[in-house]
Amino acid sequence: MKKLRVSNLGQIREANINFTDLTLFVGPQATGKSIILQLVKLLLDSVDIMNTIKNNGYDWEKDMDNFLELYFGEGMSHLLNMDTQIYLDKRYIDLEDLLSYQFDKFSSSEEFSRKSLFREHLFFVPAQRIITLENGWPHSFSSFDIGDPYIVRNFSEDLRLSIQTTFFRTNDDIFPNPNLITQELYKEIDKSIFHGASVELKVTGMRKRIHINIDDISLPFMAWSAGQREFMPLLLSFYWLTSTKNKTDIEWVVIEEPEMGLHPQAILSVILMCLELLNQGYKLIISTHSPVLLEAVWVIRFLQTENSDIKYLYQLFNVELSPSMTTLFENILKNKTFSTYYFDYFDQQKYGVYVKNISSLDPGDLDSAIADWGGLTSFSSRASEVVSQAVQEKA
Repeated sequence: MKKLRVSNLGQIREANINFTDLTLFVGPQATGKSIILQLVKLLLDSVDIMNTIKNNGYDWEKDMDNFLELYFGEGMSHLLNMDTQIYLDKRYIDLEDLLSYQFDKFSSSEEFSRKSLFREHLFFVPAQRIITLENGWPHSFSSFDIGDPYIVRNFSEDLRLSIQTTFFRTNDDIFPNPNLITQELYKEIDKSIFHGASVELKVTGMRKRIHINIDDISLPFMAWSAGQREFMPLLLSFYWLTSTKNKTDIEWVVIEEPEMGLHPQAILSVILMCLELLNQGYKLIISTHSPVLLEAVWVIRFLQTENSDIKYLYQLFNVELSPSMTTLFENILKNKTFSTYYFDYFDQQKYGVYVKNISSLDPGDLDSAIADWGGLTSFSSRASEVVSQAVQEKA
């Protein structure tokens, strides 16, 4: 997947997106960022999605409105209209044809391709991830309400299976765990999020649950800090992705709002995790409302342009010198590409959302969308102007 062009999908009037190793989506709430991300998942994993829906006992009766409600969530049957157009890598996509694909036409010689189609190619970490662990254990796919989006159900099921069958035994430490995370990342996550606490899998009332241990006091999931709860699904996702690399067909990773509930220092730890995923060969698409992520990408792009030394990335992230971190930073500066797209409600007084490429992130650009990074720095700029004006008038 290199390029996606969408018009007249929900509130989106026009979107032309060229994907890079890390593609950022920014913009106000309700501008269609999640719709595009879910659409990408559908385009890449339609066979796996249809198979999962069928295996969990759901039947959308070949009615597109039913499918839109089942996949995108309750109230989303209005997304498509007569003017909707979707092109993936210049190929026109008809969603009804995509979802009615007939698998029995495969010959035996195509068995490998058929098996590949049934696998996931994109791992999706949704914004609603915290609800998947609200009782300290991920919900199963079928336990969610019928109107909950597919991506939330599927993410929770992926976490449940990975915890149950892949990673941990009872009383194992989930964090720290030297088999699943490097010493350098452990240090950064510990000092910014867990502060010496450990996370473990315990049996309470004959049921497995994730607990945090602080000074020998064990606390259930809902008693954690908001930031720790928001971060836990991200950490489990990171474990799964880095442990199963080259064992699955996953190439793409979507993360919605990774900054939720986190202090800026903790967001830097999450960015380091994302850079490690890039280092391992994944392509990332991230939606965000945090200027910290854009600041990091802006600096990286500048250092790439200037062919700068990796010492500046060490300074940026304030991490200790190590061989693994040096390898990571060298790969990021030499080999990885970055882009940013702004979802804006108005363009030339037309109603609807128009998606704009603001990848240069140039603070001096005459285009305010680029200079203000999709509005993420506009208040800071205005605050500085107000203070400067007040000082000048008083003088």
